[in-house]
Amino acid sequence: MMSEFRLPETAAFDAVVDDLVQRGWSVCPGLLPAPLAQALEQRCRWLWQSDALTPAAIGRGSDEQVISEIRGDHTRWLEQCPPHPAQQAYLQLADSLREALNRSLFLGLESFETHYALYPPGSGYRTHLDRFRDSPLRTVTLVSYLNSGWSPELGGQLRLHLPEQTLDVQPLSGTMVVFMSDRILHEVLPAQAERASLTGWFRRRPDNPLQW
Repeated sequence: MMSEFRLPETAAFDAVVDDLVQRGWSVCPGLLPAPLAQALEQRCRWLWQSDALTPAAIGRGSDEQVISEIRGDHTRWLEQCPPHPAQQAYLQLADSLREALNRSLFLGLESFETHYALYPPGSGYRTHLDRFRDSPLRTVTLVSYLNSGWSPELGGQLRLHLPEQTLDVQPLSGTMVVFMSDRILHEVLPAQAERASLTGWFRRRPDNPLQW
């Protein structure tokens, strides 16, 4: 199916692949095309205003709990949202990136899961890794920012805790951040305004078919 949004060419992902090989993370301003970012921002904010986003939990299964002091975003999985061309285009973009990562890095990435995430003013997410302790399947994290007109004084940076430094990434509309889920500690700093994104994970094929 042809997308009504113009998506990046395959070559646009070469720099992402190179970054992951060299350092395990990549920050890509403008990789998410502006019209698509704007359409996705409208969807995210519409869901928020419709009370369709719910407080996010930490942990998994029976250990899940909502602790807003640790994690303050409200989310909704894309698969649970009403269909929309912008969402389909985003999944198409993510699949092209998945294929590029598999082709160059042989990661065995099989699927992609993603949700809208909106942080109300004053909320954040304390330092964590994205891979669950009891499941190795989440392999590569993809964060796409949807905040038009964002300015640095609003805060809300993604802080990457790297071996020799910390790196703060502004959540500017169109910026995509890709990193290895089991290696990069990170946190979301509190913001003074609503902060919107799509956060997702490429999952690899399990060695054991009963593993999830």
